[in-house]
Order: sequence, then C-alpha cells, then structure tokens
Amino acid sequence: DVDIKTRFNSKPAALVQANRTSQEDVIEIATTVREYVKVQKEKMPDGINLDIWLDISVMVQDRIDLLLRNGIQGITLVFIILALFLNLRLAFWVAIGIPISFMAAFMVLDSLDATINMISLFAFIMTLGILVDDAIIVGENIFRHHSKGKPPSVAVIDGLKEVGGPVVMAVTTTVVAFTPLMFISGIMGKFIAVMPLAVIAILTVSLGEALIILPAHLNQALTRSASDKSRFTAWHEHLRQKVEQGLNYVIEKYYSSAIEYVVKNRYFTLSIGLGILIISLGIVKGGYVPFVFMPKGESDWVIAEVGYPLGTPYSVTEKTIEHLEKKAFELNSVFSKMSKKNGSLVVNAFSLVGIIPRRDWKPPQLGGHVGEVWIELTNSERRPSLSVNTILKKWRSLVGEIPGTDTLAFSTLEGGPAGNPIEIQLAGRDFKQLRLAANELKAEIKTYPGTLDIADNFKPGKEEKKVRVKQGARPLDITMGDIARQLRQAFYGEEALRIQRGRDDIKVMVRYAEKDRESLSGIEEIRIRTADGMEIPIEEVAAITDGVAYAVINRVNRKRIITVNSDIDEATANASKIVSELNAGFLPKLVERHPGLKYDLEGQEKRTRESMESLQKGFILAIMIIFLLLASQFRSYIQPVIIMMAIPFGLIGAIFGHLVMGMQLTMISLFGIVALSGIVVNDSLILIDFINRATKNGMAVETAVVESGKIRFRPVMLTSVTTIAGLFPLLLERSFQAQFLIPMAISISFGLLFATLLTLLYVPALYLIIGDIQKLFSARFQKAESQS
Repeated sequence: DVDIKTRFNSKPAALVQANRTSQEDVIEIATTVREYVKVQKEKMPDGINLDIWLDISVMVQDRIDLLLRNGIQGITLVFIILALFLNLRLAFWVAIGIPISFMAAFMVLDSLDATINMISLFAFIMTLGILVDDAIIVGENIFRHHSKGKPPSVAVIDGLKEVGGPVVMAVTTTVVAFTPLMFISGIMGKFIAVMPLAVIAILTVSLGEALIILPAHLNQALTRSASDKSRFTAWHEHLRQKVEQGLNYVIEKYYSSAIEYVVKNRYFTLSIGLGILIISLGIVKGGYVPFVFMPKGESDWVIAEVGYPLGTPYSVTEKTIEHLEKKAFELNSVFSKMSKKNGSLVVNAFSLVGIIPRRDWKPPQLGGHVGEVWIELTNSERRPSLSVNTILKKWRSLVGEIPGTDTLAFSTLEGGPAGNPIEIQLAGRDFKQLRLAANELKAEIKTYPGTLDIADNFKPGKEEKKVRVKQGARPLDITMGDIARQLRQAFYGEEALRIQRGRDDIKVMVRYAEKDRESLSGIEEIRIRTADGMEIPIEEVAAITDGVAYAVINRVNRKRIITVNSDIDEATANASKIVSELNAGFLPKLVERHPGLKYDLEGQEKRTRESMESLQKGFILAIMIIFLLLASQFRSYIQPVIIMMAIPFGLIGAIFGHLVMGMQLTMISLFGIVALSGIVVNDSLILIDFINRATKNGMAVETAVVESGKIRFRPVMLTSVTTIAGLFPLLLERSFQAQFLIPMAISISFGLLFATLLTLLYVPALYLIIGDIQKLFSARFQKAESQS
C-alpha cells in the first residue's frame, strides 16, 4: 500500500472530484457543485473548510465569452462596413444571412452529435466575413444594375444571372479547401475535426440563402427604398454617397493609374511578385518566423513535479513538497507590486505526495518517492505585463537545486493537443546499452541553449538480492523452484492452518522470527531442506549477489525502450530546429556507436509529422479538385492557373502577418493557410469571369482588364474587408484563451489582405502574360502551317 497525502494551501485536505461524461455540460455541472459548496460551507464544523479547486468550467466559460464577445464585435463591424458601401436595406438583408447560416449550422452540428466548444465557436467567428462574401457579390452586383436605372425586379434578375455561376463556384472552392482539415490524422485531427464541419455547413447554407432567399428580399428592399423619405434614410444615403464618391475617387485617381501601369509593365510586375514570394519563403527558412507545433501560451496554472529514486522514504518527498509550496507563496512577495495592485499573484496551492496522476500523454506515477504541487495564479488578463513563463522561471530559481532527485520539472497547464517539445525514444535489447545511450543523448541536448528539465523515463528500482541455483545443487535434487519456495516461506511465511472465529477465517502463518527477517544477512544464514530431510546452507547450493531491480520496463514491439525528453524556453530555443539537428547529426552517430540501437522521434515532432503528412495529401487533392472545378467553369486549362496563383501569394501575407505580429508559425497557422487557399481564389475567379465577358463583347483585352478591374474593385474590397473585420477583434485579443486561435486568424486575415492586392493588380498582369504566350504560340503554329 502507498500513503497518499493531499494539502491545500499548506493544510491537510481531502479531494473529491466531480467529473463528467461526454454527453454532459461541464458548465452546468460546475454550477451545481458551486451551489452545493456554498450551502454546505456554512454547515462545516470549526477548523474545516470547503473550497473549490481547479474549476475547468471557468476556462471553458471564459473561452465561450471571449468568442461570443469577438463574434458580436465582428458582426457589428461587418454590418457597419456593408452599410457604408451599400443601400441600408440591402446591407441589412446581406448581413441577415449571418444568423440564418449560423442557426442552420447549429442544427447540422447537433444532428452530428458535435458540441459547441472553443474550436466550433472559432469556426463561426472565422466565417463571419467569409459567409457574406457570396451575398455581397450578389447584392453589390444587383445594386450596381439598379444604380444604372433598372427597375428592382430587372436589376435582381440581371445581377443574379451575371454572377450566379461564379458565386456557386467560389463557395465550392472554399468548401473544397476546408475539406482536407476533416481528414487530418493523429490527435490534432480529432482536436479540430469539428471546425471544417462547421465551416462547410455554414457556407453551404449561406450559398442557398444568397441565391434563393436574398434576391427576393433585395427586390422588396430596393422597391421600398425608392419610396422611403425618412430623415435617417436620407442621412444614411448622403453618407453612403460620400463614401462612394471617395471610393470612386480612389478608383479613378489611384487604382486606374496603378492597373494601367501594371498592364503596360506586366513582366516587371511578375518579377516583383516572384521576388516577394522568394523573400517570404527565405524569412521562414532563415528562422525569422520559426515553426512550433503548438506554442506555449499564457496559463493560470503552474505545476511542479518531483521524483526521487524508488525506495526513497515518504518523509523526504513530503519535505520537498513543503519546500516547493513555501517558495510558491514567496512569489507574492517577489511580485509585490502586482500583488498590491491586483491581489495575490498565487491564489491557491494544491499538493499531492505519493502520486502524480495521469495528465495528457503522461502515465500516472505511484509511490512515496513522487509528488507534485499545483499553483493557481490570478487571471492572466489582470497581469498583462507579467507572463506565466516569467513566474515559472522565478519559482524555479527560488526552489533551486534539490539534491537526490531523479526529476524536478516545472510546466504550465495549457489547452490543446501538444506533447513534449523534445522527445526521443531509444529502443534495444540491452538495458545497459540503452542507459549509456540515453545519458549521451541527455548530455547532447543539454548543450543547446534554452533546453530545460532534461530527463528520461528509466526508473531504477530498489536494491535486491539475486539468488541463482548452482550447478552442484543438481545431484542433491534441489531446483531453483525449491530455493524460491523456501525463501518465501522463511520471509513471507507459509499458511499452516486456518482458525474460524465467527464469520472470519484467521490464517496462521509460519515463518522466521522477526529478528531473523529484519536484516539482509538473514538470507545468507538460511538453510535449504532437501527431499530426504537434510538441511544445507543456502550458499552451498545457490549464488547470492547484490543488484538493483527495475521499477518499470517499457517495451515497444517487444524491444525495451528508454524515452528521453526535454522542455524548452521558447524565447531562446526552437524544438523543431533542435530535433532536426539531432536527427541529422548526433542520433545516426549514436546508433553507430551502439549496434542494435534504434530511435524514433516522438512528442511534438511525431504529432507534427502525422498532421503534416495528411495535410499535404489533403491539400494536394484539394488543389486538384479546385483546378478541375475552375477548368469546367472557364472551359480552359490556362485560366485556372492564373486564378490559383493567388494561393502562393496568400502565403506571403500569412508569413509577413506572423512576422509583423511577432507570432510563431504553428500547426494552426498551416490550417489557416490551407483554408485560405479556397478563400483567396474567389475574387480572382469573378474578376477573370468579368474580363472574359468583356472580351466576348468585343472589348480589347487590355481595356477589358482595366475596366473589369474598376468594376470589381468595390466588391473585392468589400469581401476582403468584411472577412478581415470579422477576425479583427480576435487579432487584438490579449487573453491567454485566444492565443491558441490567433495564428489561424493571422494566416487568413493577412493572407487575404495581400491576396486582395494581388487580385486587383497581379492577376490582370498574369492574364495578359498568358495571353501574350498564347498569341506567341498561335503565331508560330500558323507560320509553321503556312510554310508546310
């Protein structure tokens, strides 16, 4: 049996856990528990107190509040932007597609047994601006036709006919781009699976609303607007006209000059774009925007785990845990300025001696040689200038070195799937070889600045006596089984009889006297009884040696393994870079020095590899499907290439966005880039469609490019600005709950911002360059035919 002691704020405590099933609401359960504690607290006797610890529902509620707050702000910004550029009634009916699409998506998610959580709510925020893109394109085109003097019904029909097909194609490409995220393998795939599901449901419903419901409302809205003479309507119309005059001035004064310059210098424009793309890729390759699987964000909980060698007295571990608690509360004095302003930095401390429960990917540890301390910090929003990493480093320095420990690790409680930043699994059949290789690997990792808490999972056990039968025991008919049985009888005992006392059976055990069992020397004095009744000293028939047992033996594919792991300080080290260097140089040499040794990269590296492989396959498939859809729309294999050139240039915006915001590229950033590939082609698709229509009507190609660019300037800007506006509040969020989601918002918003400039200037240049190439080949082909 193992003693387990719990302490809360340095006082003995008993812990009662309230867990939930997958079908229950964590917030509802937590509310019930809090009400129970509030009532029962008053009934407790003196000296006993009830308190709540590690209420995860607070984190969940904070995330929901964060996303709802940002969602409301995003919807408001989207509507204001629409109202500035469009008729007020038209803007209202375009914006009303947001709640309609959201309600339908909630119904779809409910039917699929999906939950409303941080990821699904982020999907709703991400689509705030995207889902109105189709409605904006339809509504703006109808408004443009109505502005030419057409009656509302005619304007609706003509406007919808003109953009209906491209709108369907634009939404379809976006849906296709999000589809690969549904098939990401590994734990990350399970973590974000609900996001693409929600986005696809929202976009599908919004498309139906834009093509079926919206035109009918716009017909009525435009009809009523003509007869509406209210002062507010007049004021809004005056404001809208001012905005439109300003927009027209920008188009005529600046955009016209820019696109005319691009048309005349299209090859120079192409070279500038390629140069910027190469520079952005160089920024990533050079490490200016490093990649991490899942960055360490802010947290309100810090954890210290301590482990001694197996067999260490319980009192030693308990004393160390008390030392950790004491130093934790000293943080309030160290950061006294913050504590005076916002209350105590360390709100609560909870400790366990005798067990380290399972957490995330780590198995539980049990025994008097292990323990852990959790400290709850004041909310991160109340300490904006004091990061959790600063607090963790200070706690680590206050604790100092603790002699005799096997492990002393400090970490934070974070959301999201992660793993050890550096985790390398060594496999082989010889434990001595494995231990030697593990020590060499730990020494090598220690040479990298910023590596912390380097350890392995090999745990030596207690000291032991190893007994093996000698060859000379065979003539005496003594086997290893006889020796083992008699040793057990001597020290543990043998049941001689049972005595009935009431309902209980009392075992009577026969064994050596206590004084003979207290010391190890008693083993050497044992005499082994033979089959004929002789007693022989154990040393005559068995070899007794000293040794150390294994506390645990880990195996993978029947081979013994030792896993070496390390944490890092992300301010000075990059886990991906360190693992890559180890894999390229040190690890192959380690295998050469230790024949039979094998290694695998685990932790964040493994999760990155799993996700990246499936993401690459899905992305390539999505690109192929998008290309085929565009080829069928334009009946050309060349024009889809022009449109899809927006995808790599969207990457430029995403990279520069992370650089400007001081954020690292993460796995979530890459998901945003994949989703961006479907969004950025939409405006290019419709611009190319307008250019094609103009050239079919007899307009010169260069003139068609310039005029189509002018016509599409407003809807392109509107669709881009509304999408960015929907995400803008999240980009400015500083709470630790938002840190996980911000990289994806950066990828989409900054990528879309750059892709908008690309659509308005770079796509026209590409269109003309492709036309030049086609003319060149056509002229050569005709010349060859005439000569033949």
